[in-house]
Amino acid sequence: MRVLVAPNAFRGGPGARWVGEGLASGLVRTGLVDSVVTIPLSDGGDGALDIAAELLGGTRVRTTAEDPLGAPVSADYLLTDDGTAFVETARASGLRLVAGRPRQPLVANTKGTGQLIAHAVGQGATRVVVTAGGTASVDFGAGALAALGVRFLDSAGRLLTPTPRDLVHVRRVDTGPAVELLRDVCVEVLSDVSTPLRHNIERFGAQKGITPPDAVVLHDMLDALLAALGRQDDTLLAEPFLGAGGGLAAGLRAAFDAPVSHGGEFFASLAGLAGQIERADLVLTAEGRFDRGSWDGKVPGLVATMARQQGKPVVIIVGELAVPAGDLPSGVHCVELGLEPPTPANAETAERRHAFERAALSALAHGAMPHAS
Repeated sequence: MRVLVAPNAFRGGPGARWVGEGLASGLVRTGLVDSVVTIPLSDGGDGALDIAAELLGGTRVRTTAEDPLGAPVSADYLLTDDGTAFVETARASGLRLVAGRPRQPLVANTKGTGQLIAHAVGQGATRVVVTAGGTASVDFGAGALAALGVRFLDSAGRLLTPTPRDLVHVRRVDTGPAVELLRDVCVEVLSDVSTPLRHNIERFGAQKGITPPDAVVLHDMLDALLAALGRQDDTLLAEPFLGAGGGLAAGLRAAFDAPVSHGGEFFASLAGLAGQIERADLVLTAEGRFDRGSWDGKVPGLVATMARQQGKPVVIIVGELAVPAGDLPSGVHCVELGLEPPTPANAETAERRHAFERAALSALAHGAMPHAS
């Protein structure tokens, strides 16, 4: 029997490589598996930088940036030999960075991500790939744009801070300095969800602490920004993938015409996932929480879809299953770990490792896979 293990990182918890090794260990212990291939993946959210480094090599560059609420944070990006920088938004602007602090969606922003991009350009990067998932903010990427030199001005020409609370007053956007900074640099975005910008707040607002009154302000901010940019033709609101990163993908598109694509498909192609699925008898994938949004560009949904297209059974290992098991497509099963959600302090414990090993055994016991040839 040949088993492919293709997991995502668990938000706030273990990385995709660690998860994959735990599952592979459990499979090998059963004595029922002839070979296990482990391919850690990312959809562009938490852990994307580790996957880029594993697949491409390069140098990790560390610097200091601002977290979503303005506190200093040490964050790194990847610089490859061909001058490409991979910037993981979650490293400086991630939801996990504000854990334990009150959520402030009208203040939180992506300035730190822009600081990482600017630093990479200063180090000679000629191409910057921004993985846009996992942010704590819904700021249309204004914080990142401001860190790159974009100026947001009110009706009197006063400079505004790049926070949603202040940007409701924006009337003009000056992108000139930022365009000059990036004149010889190609900026690209990898989105972890296919959600369009117009649906971002309703789909992801709860996890970012957005209340109904906050949502009103955020919609007003977005209307003001689109008007100031002269982009009220509905294009930015309706295009798939532009809602990623709290609108960061849309902001980079609007300011620099950055191409935006599916992060999961990017990493799957880089890793040769389709060929590995073809050679497997059973496919395992994993993520911290599996819900209806997991079919919206997330790793488990992508892996399951690709496996089903090739007629291969799939088992998804999850920390929490938030959809009825009966709603899963034919040939797809879920196994829950049965543990509390991880924290950075207990992300990679022996207990959690054993839970993944047990989950791998349960995956085999489902009996969904054909007999090995």
